[in-house]
Amino acid sequence: MLYEILSVIFGFGIGFIVTWRFVEIGVRREEEKFDEVRKAKIAELTSKIEIPAEVRLEKPPSSLEELLSYISEKYMLSELTLLTPDGLPIASNSSTPEEDTANAPEFIKVANQLLNSDRIVLTGGDTRIVVIQINPDVLLYAKVARELSRLELEKLRGEVNSMLEGLI
Repeated sequence: MLYEILSVIFGFGIGFIVTWRFVEIGVRREEEKFDEVRKAKIAELTSKIEIPAEVRLEKPPSSLEELLSYISEKYMLSELTLLTPDGLPIASNSSTPEEDTANAPEFIKVANQLLNSDRIVLTGGDTRIVVIQINPDVLLYAKVARELSRLELEKLRGEVNSMLEGLI
């Protein structure tokens, strides 16, 4: 009788261990398949997201229109207007250059008075407006769809200033 009880208990134990090992192997295989599918999906998504190559300038722009298109493409600016601090347009690729030239001097005055700054970034909805005083004679008014860092704004100012000096 004792032999039968021990053989039943031992049989249950061995059966449980063997079943557990098979289940563990199956679970591990399923996890590996899931990881492969997940990695494939991640690879597919990352391949769709392309980092835009930085625009290289082979020769300096020879006109203001070339300057505007180069700066717009490099810094991903949707609309760009260069103007004087008095509100007189210099060049623009904007759909509303009159509004831009009317608003930019007022924005820069507010930035100077309230913030002691020569640039201001206004954010509303999905659009950002950037107004930068390039030099004492030129303002830049741009509509941007993405966030620009302080470093990018400084690079933008320096690059536009040097290119404008090259055009003059």
